[in-house]
Amino acid sequence: MPHPVNKGSTDPRLLLEHARSVERAGQTTNAAALYDATLAGLAESDDVRLLTLTLRRKGNLQLQKGETADAEALYRVSHSIAVAVGDLGAIAQALNCLASIAHRRGQLVEAERQFQDAAVIAERAGERRLIGMIQQNLGVLASIRGDWDAALASYRLSLAAFDAFEDEEAASWVLNNVGKLHGDRGELPLAEMSFARAIAIARRRSDLLVECVVQQNRAELLLVQGNVDGARKACARSLDLAIVRGDHLRHAEGLKLRAKLEREEKEFDRAIATLEEARSLADPTEDALLAAELLCEIGEVWRMRGERAVAGAVWSEALAAFTRLGAKPAASNAGLRLRAIERIGGEADTSV
Repeated sequence: MPHPVNKGSTDPRLLLEHARSVERAGQTTNAAALYDATLAGLAESDDVRLLTLTLRRKGNLQLQKGETADAEALYRVSHSIAVAVGDLGAIAQALNCLASIAHRRGQLVEAERQFQDAAVIAERAGERRLIGMIQQNLGVLASIRGDWDAALASYRLSLAAFDAFEDEEAASWVLNNVGKLHGDRGELPLAEMSFARAIAIARRRSDLLVECVVQQNRAELLLVQGNVDGARKACARSLDLAIVRGDHLRHAEGLKLRAKLEREEKEFDRAIATLEEARSLADPTEDALLAAELLCEIGEVWRMRGERAVAGAVWSEALAAFTRLGAKPAASNAGLRLRAIERIGGEADTSV
């Protein structure tokens, strides 16, 4: 059922609650309008905590849609207000959000520093749920770097915290990350179990964003398993959800996956066109890891077309990007591809 903007309500708390509800349902334009209405209703209020919360939640909406610069501006205002009034909990929350901006831009060292600072302040403020969120975020950084044991340990701590709070929304994000980690490690049954639990929670809560993200990761897993039809269906579902939400970031991620399917079907021209569309969507999001992953996919299509020199040039660029990011597994994979081209001299090893 649609959730129209409730123009008759002026209570900021009710407006904020309604905004969250319509955001979960994928109505991001309505949600943004409700966040703006909440902020307008707080203009003469002395409820600073609600103000900083609303700023962060609108920032989260924009971050999830790929509007990174706009999200950062809101997070910084939230942080400045929290510092001015000495609200430790709000300071920690804002730092966690700003660390997510650094993470997206590929500034992993800065992101880790900000997450750690947020964790220290959150501990002082008694923000146990926030500490669980930060543990999850630190796990994501560890996973990018290839430190899977550290990532899994962080995810387990995070999930335990969310289970204690009976916070299904946050738990679904952790389960998605755990599933992705198991997939990266080749532990496919464990990955599928985690994704299935995350999707079940998302559907129970009518949370289109979580379902979109999990379906994308699940499609990757199905493709690895050789289940092309299943991967295609999961990919189509994730793309539909991204488009409904106006989510440029997940739209680009979904197109990256669709291009893989097109490549496997030897539809090379379509795959290149799909990847270029993904790049045009991804550029404004400032997602450094996604940009490098798209380069890797483009290189693979050129390799399969027999264009060794073009593939090598693209993979060299991807390797440099992954190395800057500290994404060791991805950099290693790109390096293997380059060496295979150089070694075989045009007949690159299809196993890389």
